[in-house]
Amino acid sequence: MQNDSLYSKWISISSGTISALTLAFSTSFWTASTETEVYTLSSFLLLLSFYIALLWSQSKDEKKSKRLILFFSFLLGISVGVHLINLSVIVPLSVLYAHKKKNENWKFIGIYLLASVILFFCIYLFGIQGFLKTSSVLDIFLVNRFSFPVNSGLLISILGLLSICFVLLLKVKNNKLKFIVLSTLLFFIGGSSYLLPILRNNVSTPFSYQIKSSNDLLNYIQAKQFGVDKIPLLYGTSFNAPLDKITPFVDGRKITSYNDITKKYEVVDDGYYSIPNYADEFKMLFPRMYSQNSVSSIGYRNWATINGEKFNYSIKGKIQEILKPTFSENLAFFYNYQINWLYFRYLGWNFIGRQNTIKGTGDIFNGNWKSGINTFDKFRIGEEIITPEAYKKDKSNDGYYFLPFILGLIGLFAIRKSRTFLLVTLLFFLTFGIGIIIYVNPLPESILIRERDYIFLGSFIIFSLWVGLSLIQIIKWLTFFKNKKIKLAFATIIVSLFAPIQLLAKNFDNHQRSKDTFAYDLGKAYLQSCPQNAILITNGDNFSFSLWYLQEVENFRTDVRIINFDQLNLEFFIDKLNSKNFNALPVNHSLTKNIYIEGKSKLIPFQKETNQSINVNDLIGFLNNEKSTINWNGKQQHYIPNDIFNIQIDSSKIAYSNLINTEKLNAKFITNIEWRFTKEFYQINELILLDIIQNNLTQRPICFSVNGKTDHYIGLQNHTIQNGFVEILYPIIRKEKGLNPKIVDTENMFPLLNNEITFNGIFNQNEIIESETIEYSQSIIRRNYYFLAQALAEEGKINEAKTILDNCINLLPNEKVLYKQYAFALGRLYFRIGEKEKGMQICNLAINNIWNELNWITSFNPKNPIINVKQGEKLMNMYSQMLQQYPGDANSLEINPLEFTNFMTYFNHWKIKNWPY
Repeated sequence: MQNDSLYSKWISISSGTISALTLAFSTSFWTASTETEVYTLSSFLLLLSFYIALLWSQSKDEKKSKRLILFFSFLLGISVGVHLINLSVIVPLSVLYAHKKKNENWKFIGIYLLASVILFFCIYLFGIQGFLKTSSVLDIFLVNRFSFPVNSGLLISILGLLSICFVLLLKVKNNKLKFIVLSTLLFFIGGSSYLLPILRNNVSTPFSYQIKSSNDLLNYIQAKQFGVDKIPLLYGTSFNAPLDKITPFVDGRKITSYNDITKKYEVVDDGYYSIPNYADEFKMLFPRMYSQNSVSSIGYRNWATINGEKFNYSIKGKIQEILKPTFSENLAFFYNYQINWLYFRYLGWNFIGRQNTIKGTGDIFNGNWKSGINTFDKFRIGEEIITPEAYKKDKSNDGYYFLPFILGLIGLFAIRKSRTFLLVTLLFFLTFGIGIIIYVNPLPESILIRERDYIFLGSFIIFSLWVGLSLIQIIKWLTFFKNKKIKLAFATIIVSLFAPIQLLAKNFDNHQRSKDTFAYDLGKAYLQSCPQNAILITNGDNFSFSLWYLQEVENFRTDVRIINFDQLNLEFFIDKLNSKNFNALPVNHSLTKNIYIEGKSKLIPFQKETNQSINVNDLIGFLNNEKSTINWNGKQQHYIPNDIFNIQIDSSKIAYSNLINTEKLNAKFITNIEWRFTKEFYQINELILLDIIQNNLTQRPICFSVNGKTDHYIGLQNHTIQNGFVEILYPIIRKEKGLNPKIVDTENMFPLLNNEITFNGIFNQNEIIESETIEYSQSIIRRNYYFLAQALAEEGKINEAKTILDNCINLLPNEKVLYKQYAFALGRLYFRIGEKEKGMQICNLAINNIWNELNWITSFNPKNPIINVKQGEKLMNMYSQMLQQYPGDANSLEINPLEFTNFMTYFNHWKIKNWPY
């Protein structure tokens, strides 16, 4: 009997160890654990909460059970304080409660599940949000009426809640009620970590998100900065719904914001006509395609074939035909994108295999799950034999042959007789998988920024648990082993080899970061490229945090003022411009707070009323004037009166004019920068940046990071000089119109790229290059080398041009980063400087890379046909342009013209066959 008990214990230990290691070495968890984000800690707390709940369900001791519930309440509060989604754990755990109470029939399980859903919304809407709403109302009253300090209402609410709880604990005699009160108190104490943003409000760092009041904290918890409060779940309008022809806008609630200058709460938006009211004809149940964003609209049509239901509707007095998506088309997007591409694909990554680590946007080339078994893979990503060698040799191309996935299903099968634990784990798996998909209702453009697998870690935790539980079933199947120890050892070795050991062996090179210095090197390259005391305009997390790290931790180039263009929409970030940051001086700007205070509309409409270009200084004064408004959709709104702007400059007062040699650049200073920047609506960050440029252009160099994006230039690309990895705004033009308008400061940029800027991590041929590194190498690094080499060639500096070209090719060879457009352009430059053999080799490699991808994508009828046909057309256009621009002898091309002509006929047939519209 003792031996059986010990044997069962070792089965439990082995099963648990396999589960833990499977999760640890799974690609999503491993990736999340290397990022400074909340998801790893969130997963730990979620798993710990689940474990405590399991201990409680098995406990026979009433005192121990109560202690476990109290600890669970406290832990759940902490967990929710890290990430609100963890509150969802109470839904699957309701089945454990039913089991504990001996109510295991389907009727009671259904009742408990319904009660848990109600409890979830009660805690979220009334317990958390309701408490903060009460605190906010009280705070506004005390601050505005009695001049109390901000957050007095929050402090009094906290003290009030604690007082009520303590009074109830002392006065109430009912032990059950006391227990509920104590559990509630511990939950709120655990969740009190949400107060930290208010406590750290006065910490002056360049990137801290500041929350000044309980009102701000409420908006933060409601995730209004991400638009989560506007996501429809059960009922809403379609993405192409027009505004109601009779009542296009309806009143919303007043928006109040604390003004730290007046020390009062102010109504920044009266709420009149603030909410778009879309036509009722375009409303539907369970709306999955709802966003009115133009990028979303394209995405919806990419992921689902929308023929729609025709509606004739009056828009601005004209009848227009609109195709409203049918309910089946709405569900098609739900399955194709939200369920299949987001969730099932990520599940496949972790337990079936992964094609590569490059961001997947729906085409066959990148980011798909891949088993490594051609019979199963060929229907989604094509035959293995046709796949280009570069994709086959990618070190992140890891197929697990379905083995961990099959083990997970076996584990699920192993607990089939324990209905309670089967239901709990299955509900847990679905709640943190498909449940999150339904609740978040993700937009199609979400994957254009980064992969979103981390939000499903809760689901992957349970699947890893099932993988470990498969050991129990496999031991049962190994009846031919008579010795229990041998049976356990054999089963443990098999399951470990198939799951955690295989995952470790194949994922290690994808995830180990010991020699990956690219983010560090790129951040340093941007700062090294900036002149002394420069203002650097950048955008996106990847092009900001590494720079802030270098300044804050390594004290590198602290004279440069880094401005994140995206954060210029935020009041606290704009206010920080007024302060010195490290050794960087404050940034002058003159827009009043009334324009950008939190709660005000971030969009200013364009309403043309003059044909003359508008001086930026005059525009700022115009916007600061409270009377310069128009009636816009029933509201008084500031507006932009022209889309042509100008900045007047006294070039003799430019403090940094000596940094460039205008004679060598064949250029001259001008007294007026004039440019067109057309938009239907201008964002606050664009207007603030205009203000910054106007106020600082003559005093400090203003640089734009070259990062493959252009929105942070606000249309000023043609008025910059490139130096290294930045482009510097100068009031300068070429002396002669026939010269290349792209100006490169070769005198300063050549030593930067040749000697000072290094990318050591890329040189190691044996190490994997991360997907972001590949993307940025193609679109940023090669681009910068190309423009410098081109400018050197134009200046007749052939040896220097060759040096730069050689450096680029040595740094980023085809074997590490595939030759594409910019590599082809580098090859053409080799021809230009007389290095025809080298140029022909590079151009041919670039052309062949495109040709191989074209053959691959057209070799079968791929899933996601709209996306893949568009990708095929893009490749075809790229290939045709390369053939036309090839500077060498056409006979030196590996693909002859006749072969390409025949392929074009085949391509058109393939396109017609796969295009669904």
